[in-house]
Amino acid sequence: MFTKLADTHKAAIFAVLVLCLSVGAALLIRFLDLPQGFVLFSIWSFTPTVAALIMLLVVTRDGYSKEGWKSLGLHRLGINVWWIAFGATLLITVAASAVVWATPFASFTMPEGGIINPVINFLIQFVLLVLTFALGEEIGMRGYLQPHLMSLGRTRALLVVGLVWATWHMPLYYFMAKLFPVGNVLFFLPLFYGTIVAASFFFGYMRIYTGSTWPASIAHSVHNAAWGVLGAFTVTSSPVLVNLYLVGDYGILILIGTVIGAIWLSYYLKRGMDRAQEAGSFAPEVAPAAPSAPAAPTR
Repeated sequence: MFTKLADTHKAAIFAVLVLCLSVGAALLIRFLDLPQGFVLFSIWSFTPTVAALIMLLVVTRDGYSKEGWKSLGLHRLGINVWWIAFGATLLITVAASAVVWATPFASFTMPEGGIINPVINFLIQFVLLVLTFALGEEIGMRGYLQPHLMSLGRTRALLVVGLVWATWHMPLYYFMAKLFPVGNVLFFLPLFYGTIVAASFFFGYMRIYTGSTWPASIAHSVHNAAWGVLGAFTVTSSPVLVNLYLVGDYGILILIGTVIGAIWLSYYLKRGMDRAQEAGSFAPEVAPAAPSAPAAPTR
């Protein structure tokens, strides 16, 4: 349809499209009154992938070439940073929980049945998320959107991705407040946007360094699996303060840890990211689809 759009224009169309899909998905979930579960998260989490597919197959038709699909970063594994994606992300949540356990607000407890069940639960959730819900988000945000914004510069590109990613969550939180309580909106908004933008830098640096979307999916999955499972080790008389504002999905200690992790990663991977950007290896060139040959005139 539009084969000569600039990358930033593709990114802008994708952003509008994914946000419209997020509103539509949230309204559908509310209309169907779906409980938390596989169906709800499938409808919701794959909207960024759907937006990317619409861009590739309908809007720009980049998906009719092999390079168009390679631009999503799924053909590379990025194994050399998996230890960061898994270990550093897990460390952020564990460290945040340890800080809370050292305060008067909460304490460490061993779950009934010991440590084995929570560890198994974490690993099952992690594997499931890597291959499904987290990947559904990452194909759109890190796979499609980020490379098309890199002409803005590394910092501005990752900031914009973070803002789009955070805003994409808003319809679900506000249309489905009974399933996803946010607490006081004055605390929720800055903590949530801050955490998501920090994660955009943390995940995005690995995307640039490796040219792969898989490390971002791994880190995303570790975070989503870890903060819930670690709650089984925490006893508190102030659950809203501890489980929502301190070590919840967007808790202030998670935010601080993610900011520190992103700053460390920006220095640790700097040379590799610079080389990747100079070579353009994080975003392969996509040649426009060749037009069909005209039919031979009949005599």
